Amino acid sequence: MQILILAILLLAVPVSVGSLAVCADAEDTGGTAGLLFRWVSGQLILWAGLQFICVPLILAGRRFGDAVMLFSVYTAVMFLLALVSEVRRRAKKKTFPPTAVTAGGGKDRAAALLWLGAAVLLVLQLVLACVLAYEEGDDAYYVAVAAVTEKSDTMYAVLPYTGGSTGIDMRHGLAPFPVWVAYLSRLSGMRAVTVAHVALPVVLITMSYGIYYLIGRRLFVDDKRKQAFFLLLVEVLILFGGYSLYTPENFLLVRTAQGKAVLANIVLPFLLWLLLTVTEKIQADEKIHVCLWLLMASAVIAGCLCSTQGAFLLCMLLAAAGSCTALCYRKWRLLLPLLGCCILPVCMILLYYLL
Repeated sequence: MQILILAILLLAVPVSVGSLAVCADAEDTGGTAGLLFRWVSGQLILWAGLQFICVPLILAGRRFGDAVMLFSVYTAVMFLLALVSEVRRRAKKKTFPPTAVTAGGGKDRAAALLWLGAAVLLVLQLVLACVLAYEEGDDAYYVAVAAVTEKSDTMYAVLPYTGGSTGIDMRHGLAPFPVWVAYLSRLSGMRAVTVAHVALPVVLITMSYGIYYLIGRRLFVDDKRKQAFFLLLVEVLILFGGYSLYTPENFLLVRTAQGKAVLANIVLPFLLWLLLTVTEKIQADEKIHVCLWLLMASAVIAGCLCSTQGAFLLCMLLAAAGSCTALCYRKWRLLLPLLGCCILPVCMILLYYLL
C-alpha cells in the first residue's frame, strides 16, 4: 500500500497535472516523449506550488501539518484543473502534429541495439542506487531534516544533529526541498529515509534521463540512431562522473534525494530544453504560447525550492540565454517574459540577504 501511494504521488498525479502544459509544446505531446513531457512538467508545477506554500509557513513558524494540508489542496486543485482541461481538449478533438518518424522507415537494428544498451545502463544505475549504501555526509542533515519534520510536525525548528530546538534556519528554510520528502513520508506511511534512499532514486534518476531523451529528440530530429547514441553517451558519462564529490553526476547517483541534485540534474536540463524550444520557435517565426512561459516560470520557482543557490544560477542562465537570443534575432520583447520568470528568484535572493 505504501508503494502504491508513492506511485500515485510520484507518477500518476504529476503526469495528470502535466496535461496543463501540453499547449506549451505541441511537438512532444504524443507517445513516450509526450508522457515524459507531462511527467516532468507536472512535477515542476507541483514543486513550484510547494515553494509558494512552504516558505511563508516556515517564516511564520507554522506546523508541518499546515503545509501538508495546503499542499494537498493545491495538488487536488491542479489535478482537477488538469482533468477538466483534458476533457475539454478531447471534446474539441484537437489534434497535434504526429510524432516524427525515423527517416527511411523500416527497422533500424543499430538504433535498436543502442536503445537496448541505454535501457540496460538505466536499469543498472537504478538497481545500484537502491541496493548500495554510500557514505554521504550531507544526508546527516538533509535526510535527517525530512525525518525530523515528519516526526516533530515542525519545519526547520529542530536541530537534525541533536534533536534540540533552535531558531528557524533561514539558509535552508528558503529552499525547503526536504519538506517534500517529509510530505511523501507522511502520506505514504513509509519512513523518510526509505523514501529518500529507495523510492526517490528510482523516480528522479529516471526523470533526469527522460529530460535528456527529450533534449536528444530536439537536437537530432528524425534520427533515432543519433537520439539513442546521445542518451547512451550521457549515461556513460554519468556513470564515470564520480571523479569529484561535487559533480552533477555524483549528485544524481548518490545524493538523488537532495535538492542540489534535483537542481543540477532535473531543473537546469529541463530549463535548457525550454530555452531551446523558445529559440526554435523564434527562428521559425512561430507564436510562443503563454503556457510555455508559465512552465518556464514553474521550473525557475522549482529551482528555488531545491536550493538557495538555484535562485542565483537560474537568473544568470535566463539572463545569458535571453540576452543572446534577443541580440541574435532582434527580439527584444523576449526579455520581458524572461524578466517576469525571474521575479520570485530575485525575491528569494533579497530574503536570503535580509534574513
